[in-house]
Order: sequence, then C-alpha cells, then structure tokens
Amino acid sequence: MGNITTQAVVLRRAEYRENDRMLTLLTPEWGRVDALARGCRRPGSPLLSAAELFAYGEYVLYQGKGRAGVVSCQLIDSFYPLREDYDRLRYASYMLQTLGAQAVPGERTKELFLLLVRSLKRVCYLPLDPRAVTAAFLLMDAALSGYRPRLHHCVRCGKRLEEGQPVFFDIEEGGLCCRDCVSSERPALPVTNGEVLWMRDVLRVCIEKTERPAEDAPLPLLIKYLEARLDTRLPSGRSLQ
Repeated sequence: MGNITTQAVVLRRAEYRENDRMLTLLTPEWGRVDALARGCRRPGSPLLSAAELFAYGEYVLYQGKGRAGVVSCQLIDSFYPLREDYDRLRYASYMLQTLGAQAVPGERTKELFLLLVRSLKRVCYLPLDPRAVTAAFLLMDAALSGYRPRLHHCVRCGKRLEEGQPVFFDIEEGGLCCRDCVSSERPALPVTNGEVLWMRDVLRVCIEKTERPAEDAPLPLLIKYLEARLDTRLPSGRSLQ
C-alpha cells in the first residue's frame, strides 16, 4: 500500500526482538495504528525518540499487507518534563491508556487526537492542576464520543435542575437526576453543586478559562462514567481516585 504520512502520538510501546519496538499510535485520520519501529533501540537510531511514550510527531509509515512499519519521524514534542514530575506523569499516562482502550483502527479520530495533544500540553507546560486537567479531558472525551452528560435536567423525570438543589449522577443514564428520582431500587452517585458547576463551565469555556476551583473537578465520577461507557476498567484509574 506504500507510505502514508500522518501526525501521531505514541500511546503504548512494547519491546520486540533485540532492537525493535511495537508501537500503538493514535492518528487523526487513521485512528489507532499498530506499527513496528525496527532498530529503534540501537544506539544512535533516528527512531529512538519517536518510539517513546508521549512522542508526538509527523510519522511516515509503511503499510504493507501485514502490520505497519515506522519509516521515519519528525518529532514535534516529546513532552519530556512529564518524566521529571511523577504526579503529572501518572495523570498523563491515564489519558494515553483511555484512548488506547477507546481508539479503533481505521476510524477517524481528529477531535480526540487534538484533545489529547492539547491536554498533554496543559499537563506538561501550564500551571494547571493535573487532576483537574485529567477530569476535563475525560469530560470532553465523553462529549466528543457522543456521551456528553446531561447536566441541566433530570435524566429520569426531565425536570429542570435549579442551582443549589441536591442532585445525583446516574452513570447508566448519563447525567444528573433529582433527589425525588433516587431510590434504593434506582440508586445514583451523589454530586456536589460545585462539581456540577465545574462540569457545566468546562464544557462551555474549556479548562483554561473556567474560574471554578480545581478542587471541584469530579475526577472519580468521570473515571467511572467514561470507563462504564467504554465497558472497560483501567487499573491505573483507581490510583487517581
């Protein structure tokens, strides 16, 4: 099939044979691509930096009848400062794992790709709380994937939810519900007014522009919500809650 040129971020890597690595790449136009980086572990290999986690660059891939292969890469960003801050590293790693479980080969993922790159830049370079950035990433991921949570009306009775009233989050229905609709037969997770306002604001203006405090970011809730939608459990997610 010849060569294709595409931007990509390395989501996963695995050592292969003596000097190679198998890479899982997220691309905007081709979705998830599994590619072999031959010889990348040899000293002085031009592919070494392109075969690391978080590597973001313009990759030239050869797509034959079997797996793809990395021909070359012009690195755009390695996000190296993440490796010097364990706290930021683990949040950024969870973003990679989320999209690694979500992306499908051959499916266009431009919006999710841009979300990942912007979120990595926020965690790596901006003075933002990495926990709040990760929560915003999961919230926007859900919205872009068709699972935008309903935050203004009860998902069970349809009644408009007024600011300050007690509310709960229904993971299965995908949004808030009022106290009158919660019972032992139909439970839901409690959510604070601050968490509701944070989610509404981030969906409206994005994480950099919200004036809501970072501690209002409902990360445990959003991990449960997105993982339920993906029908998967990522072990690293439990350590972030």
